[in-house]
Amino acid sequence: MSQTVILDSLTIANGATRYLELPVRDGTIGVQVLWRDAVSSATCTLELTSLRDVAAEVAGATGAWKDSGLTFTGPAATAADSFLINVENCRQARARLKVVAAAATFLLVLDGTAP
Repeated sequence: MSQTVILDSLTIANGATRYLELPVRDGTIGVQVLWRDAVSSATCTLELTSLRDVAAEVAGATGAWKDSGLTFTGPAATAADSFLINVENCRQARARLKVVAAAATFLLVLDGTAP
C-alpha cells in the first residue's frame, strides 16, 4: 500500500502571499489542498512556467510565472474542507500554487500523482 505524500504544510499570516511548487508528471498535476479549521481563508491560483531556472517560492520577474486561469474556492473561513487540483493536459514544465491569505491560514498540500 502506498503512503500519502505531503508536499508541504503551510502556515500563512493574514495578508501574506506564499508560493508552493507542484509536481508536473507526464503532463498532469494532481494535488489535494486541505484545511482543518473554520478560520483559514485564502485565494488560491495555479500558475505555470516553461522556465526551469526561476524560483518557485518568490513572486519573481514579471512574465516568468503566468496565471493558468484556474482559481480555486476555499478555504473560506466557514468550515474544515479541501479542494482538488486535477489538470490532465499541462503543457508547461513547472507549476506552482499561489496562496493569498485573507486570514491566518493553515494548509496541508498532498501529492495525488506521487508514484
